[in-house]
Amino acid sequence: GLLQECNESGAEYLFQTDKPYDVSYDTGDKSIQCGRHVDVFKLWLMWKAKGSQGFGSQINRCLENAEYLHDQLQRRSDFELVFKDKPEHSNVCFWYIPPSLRGLPPGPDRDSRLHQVSPGRRREGG
Repeated sequence: GLLQECNESGAEYLFQTDKPYDVSYDTGDKSIQCGRHVDVFKLWLMWKAKGSQGFGSQINRCLENAEYLHDQLQRRSDFELVFKDKPEHSNVCFWYIPPSLRGLPPGPDRDSRLHQVSPGRRREGG
């Protein structure tokens, strides 16, 4: 339990409990890589290895990839962007819209049904 106690973040958005297997086997919260406190160390190691120019090139590529993903998602009916504007950073937030919900207009009913879609509930209409 020591690794879990030291590194646990309890991030429900990362470690969902509605999986088709025993979630006690998930090791994320027991891993040193999971804790947010080690992010600065990983940043320093990467910067040391790549240098300022290499690190800057990698960041620029990430931003280009985010813009590309945003453009691709705009063209698809099975995904809906949360933020319509071009991304200012590398995050692109979107919803997957299952076939059973694509005909519903945006609103509270569709949102309620959409919030029930998760990795453990992939069956249509379920």
